[in-house]
Amino acid sequence: PRTPWQVAFFRCFFSTKERSLLKRALVDPGRLLEELARSPDLAPFGELVRPLVEHDRERRSDLVRTLRVYFATGANASEAADRLFLHRNSLLYRLERIQKLTGLDLKDPGARLALQLGLLTLRKGEQR
Repeated sequence: PRTPWQVAFFRCFFSTKERSLLKRALVDPGRLLEELARSPDLAPFGELVRPLVEHDRERRSDLVRTLRVYFATGANASEAADRLFLHRNSLLYRLERIQKLTGLDLKDPGARLALQLGLLTLRKGEQR
């Protein structure tokens, strides 16, 4: 059985409507991401990062930003720590916390992709 986020992933990338988006992505990937961020099919991915958003709001932490920077550095913990002005161990602690809150393993490529799509849904909310 597939999880809701796996079903949403296939729906986003393999439906007829989205195939035309993928063709356009070859020319302008930024545009594809903007259109994808508006897709209701990403809702299950947004649910994956909701615990991080709530944790940040309740505890004034920075887990969402930590995850964004971690992905922006190609999952390089040392570089992410440098960009966040953190000790590497502090960043690793935050990543462990993210894994506990989401229930996903950051070493799993599928989980990383799902979380990146979840972060994309947050970007949609920030643009409103």
